[in-house]
Amino acid sequence: MTAIGPVDKKAVMKLLIPALICNMLAFTSILPLFPTILNYYSKEGHRDWLYDISVKGLQSFQEAIGVPHSERYDKVFFGGFLGSLFSALQFISSPTLGSLSDIYGRRAVISLCCIMTFISYVNWLKADIFAYFVLSRILGGLSKGNINVATAIVSDVYSPEDHPKGMALIGISYSLGFLIGPMIGAYFSTIASIDSPFAYPAMFSIILTILEFGFLFFLPETLDLKEQKSLDDIKKTRKELVTPKDLFQFTAVNAPQERKQEMQKVGWIYFLFLFLYSGLEFTLPFLTHIRFDFDNMQQGKVYLFTGLLMLPIQAKYVRKTPIEKQKAVAEFGIACIIPAYLLVAVAKTPLVLYAGLFFYAIASATVVTSLTSLVHVIYPQSEKGVLAGIFRSLGCLARALGPVISSTFFWLLGATTCYIMGAFLLFIPLILLKRLENPAAKKTV
Repeated sequence: MTAIGPVDKKAVMKLLIPALICNMLAFTSILPLFPTILNYYSKEGHRDWLYDISVKGLQSFQEAIGVPHSERYDKVFFGGFLGSLFSALQFISSPTLGSLSDIYGRRAVISLCCIMTFISYVNWLKADIFAYFVLSRILGGLSKGNINVATAIVSDVYSPEDHPKGMALIGISYSLGFLIGPMIGAYFSTIASIDSPFAYPAMFSIILTILEFGFLFFLPETLDLKEQKSLDDIKKTRKELVTPKDLFQFTAVNAPQERKQEMQKVGWIYFLFLFLYSGLEFTLPFLTHIRFDFDNMQQGKVYLFTGLLMLPIQAKYVRKTPIEKQKAVAEFGIACIIPAYLLVAVAKTPLVLYAGLFFYAIASATVVTSLTSLVHVIYPQSEKGVLAGIFRSLGCLARALGPVISSTFFWLLGATTCYIMGAFLLFIPLILLKRLENPAAKKTV
């Protein structure tokens, strides 16, 4: 399939990007509200059997790894548990939704994700007990296949050589969401009522999702009818879309074995990087509270700092780098996360901490986008939805496992040892990537 002409490409992205921004603003606005939400569900009348079971299970885990009893730590672990649940659900749904977009079209499946997200926010608005809130998170996690379909849309409308430009636009939309969304959520936390602490953010998310659906309603279909798969093909590969072994082997992708082996190498690098990266991401609030006694507003400034750095890197650097140099961009990004870990490990002052976060922001802005472009250029004729879903699912698996394992080492060995270990372990994906022959330098078939 040849890339869609420039006019159509621009028309598609002018609708897709604002839709993704709406989605991410709604998704990230809840993040600063977790402490308030958990306080709400801990009270009589809202506390239920699921909350009690979850609290006991998390407390047993905290005691096993030596976490000191603290209301703040309990909330961070609870938020991490819900985040891991969310990622685990994406791990399950991502490849399936991506493959369905190869059958029914991108527009239909990404709109379905939007509708499911809308239902999850409506359920959140009415969630007067913890079980209903978890149900809303489950629905939200299962519907987060929109990024996979968006990646497939980029592959449809951009040639392999220009793929990084489209992926950088998706990265920018997500950076904007993470930059602005938590600030909006923090504002909602200041005006939230005791009786309904999440009414405003839930309604805000519902309105944004309606706007998102409006953009998607006018989104043209980008899937070439000649590339559509049949439902029978999906049924045959159902096991291959949810089994970790098959996902790592890219079994469901219809490509020559030589190309699959290249995809597998990139997939392992992607998984290992995100597994270690998500560990720092999750344990950072513990570190900043222990060493610097950061409050919620100071925590918000940390994400604001990294977000402001990520935007120009993605817009001016990643987006304008040709595909044959994306491997070098990914190598540079992984190389930057190593000093980020080391600086955070030894940071005794906020200045050193922010120096580490500077390198952390570079890695955040480059690695995932560049590796995604590389895996899609290996065999452009393969099913783009399936490939996007599998690759995204590997990332979700990493984000589901990384926080649990990293927090265990954080509390058993201490922050300094944990981050130094992470820095040295990150040499593994860096070395693997350096040894990988550049897929973009080869002639695609």
